[in-house]
Amino acid sequence: MNLDFTKLEGWELTKAIYLIQKAKELGMTLDGYGEIAVNQNSGYTYLWSEDYPFTLYMPINCELSNDDVYVMHTDTYNGDETEKTLSEFNGINEIYDWVKSLEYNQD
Repeated sequence: MNLDFTKLEGWELTKAIYLIQKAKELGMTLDGYGEIAVNQNSGYTYLWSEDYPFTLYMPINCELSNDDVYVMHTDTYNGDETEKTLSEFNGINEIYDWVKSLEYNQD
């Protein structure tokens, strides 16, 4: 997992640490290829790992709460992005079920 502390500071760093905490609470392992950074277009702080079919992110203006952590799935065929708040899920298995339903509906 790539985390460059020289590029994250202040509120973005606080959100990055919060995203790591949320990922660990979900049971995600963060030792694979991925990154925690700020999207240069949106300004959102995100956590992406190639080991998971979703990305966690937080918008610019938010609170440190599950209502402000978003789970986003990107369709590998057409690039469509679908998101829900983390508070809408009860654990990582529900996130996987949601992703499977999105992928099933794309077929």
